[in-house]
Amino acid sequence: GLFKGKNLIFITAEAFNYAGIDPELTPTLYRLQTEGMQFPNFYTAYWGVSTSDGEYVNLTGTIPKSGAWSMQESAANAMPLTMAQQLKRLGYSAYAYHNHDYDYYHREQSHPNLGYIYRALGNGLPITEQWPESDVEMIDVSTADYVGREPFHVYYMTVSGHLEYVFDEGKNAMACKNRPLVEHLPSSEAVQAYLACQIELDRAVELLLTRLEEAGVLENTVIVLSADHYPYGLTDEEYSELLGHPVDPVFEIYENTLILWNSAMQETV
Repeated sequence: GLFKGKNLIFITAEAFNYAGIDPELTPTLYRLQTEGMQFPNFYTAYWGVSTSDGEYVNLTGTIPKSGAWSMQESAANAMPLTMAQQLKRLGYSAYAYHNHDYDYYHREQSHPNLGYIYRALGNGLPITEQWPESDVEMIDVSTADYVGREPFHVYYMTVSGHLEYVFDEGKNAMACKNRPLVEHLPSSEAVQAYLACQIELDRAVELLLTRLEEAGVLENTVIVLSADHYPYGLTDEEYSELLGHPVDPVFEIYENTLILWNSAMQETV
C-alpha cells in the first residue's frame, strides 16, 4: 500500500510521552505527530524488564514473558519475522544503533540475531561518553552508514530521555545541556528536566530529517517513533503536572502516542 518500497526508520524513544510534545519546545515531534497518522487510543505498557521488554515489543510485535529477559533470550531463537529479517529479504540494508553501552541488556547478542548490523557506544559508535548520552550525536555519526544505500531499514534506541530528571551534570547531562530552554517554565525541576531531555530527542529527529532531505530521500522514508515505557522517573504528582491534570495511575498513566509519518502524505489518517 501507501508505503510500499519506502525506507523505514523506527525509533524506540526512552521514556517518550505525548505530554512532552510542544509546538515551541519540540517543534519537530509536534510536526510529525500532527501531520502523520493519528492514533487516539495508543498506550505504552510498563513491562517487567523496563526498556528491554519495551524494545522487545517494538521490535518483535510480541508480548514479553513475565519473569524472563525476553529480548536477551531471543538471541538463541530463530527470529525470521522481525522487520529487519523480512525487509532484508526484499533487498533492504538493516542497521541498529544505541547511544549507550553496546552490551547493556546484551544487545550485542539480541540485535544481530534480529537481523541488524548493530553499533553502539564501545562498538563502532563514536560519541561522547556521558550520562545519558546525546541522541543528536547518535544521529550525527550514523546517517552516513545508510544514506545512499537504499532501500534501508534503520532502528534507533535512544537514551537522552532517561531518568533522573534533575539538573545535575553527573546525573543527567542532557537535562543540563538544554536547561536554558526550559528554565523559564512555571514547572517543577523534575518536569523542566524531563522536557529538556525531550528537546534533545526533538533536535535529533530534526537532524535526521535534515540529513534525509539533503540526500533527497526524505519523501521516500517512513519515520516511526514509539516509547519503551511511560516516564516512570516522574512521580504521579510530577506526571500530573506534566499532563496539566491529576493522572489516573491505573490506566491513563499508560496513555501515549505513536508517531508514523512520511513527508509525502497528503492528509492525516
